[in-house]
Amino acid sequence: MTIREQFIRAVGKALGRSELPTAPVPLSYCHTVPMGVMKDSDQDELARAFIEYSKVIGADIFETARDALRDTVRQAVDLCGPGAVIAANDPLLRELLPALALATKRTIRFWNEGEPREEKIRFAERAALGIAVAKLALAESATVLFFSNENCGRSVTLLPESNVYIIPKSVIRSRLTQGMAFVREYKDRLPSSVNFVSGPSATSDIELVRVVGVHGPVRVAYIVVHDA
Repeated sequence: MTIREQFIRAVGKALGRSELPTAPVPLSYCHTVPMGVMKDSDQDELARAFIEYSKVIGADIFETARDALRDTVRQAVDLCGPGAVIAANDPLLRELLPALALATKRTIRFWNEGEPREEKIRFAERAALGIAVAKLALAESATVLFFSNENCGRSVTLLPESNVYIIPKSVIRSRLTQGMAFVREYKDRLPSSVNFVSGPSATSDIELVRVVGVHGPVRVAYIVVHDA
């Protein structure tokens, strides 16, 4: 019996039911809009759409080749102002950021598994900037996807005032439909938190007036890396 079945059986028992319910019949869509948007776009077209919509949502956007990434990261970091940096413990960032620390005299700490969780969170609260590598990106909404794990807690992308996200061009997909299909591939090993981030924090709840910086990073920079 799977964990899912155990959970459903426990709920059913609490409701006085002895049998597992039958699985629902998958929806039959009369229109294919969810799967049809940008379905014929190649990777260059998806990257271009991502970049264009990034400007609409107020993110700073950079394009670079892999061999120029170190300089581009420094430009993006400088744009976000002074202060300490909390970074995901990613091999790419491990390669890039030590030189940045020397050049800019910034304190840079990686989200290491071995350090106490409370200490990492306190540092992220004080940090001016968080840096992470996107697991996936969505062209239609300029959204990036992060999985919280031992190498990149959600504090890295939620607590600092500014964020820099590195996005390999190869991970850009068309829209949320493909994003959720990607997440479903991890259904048996999902992390504690799956975060879709679309630019700087903003809300239009009050009279449809857009206000930036309400419940997260005020400034976000995207770096699209042409990795092919």
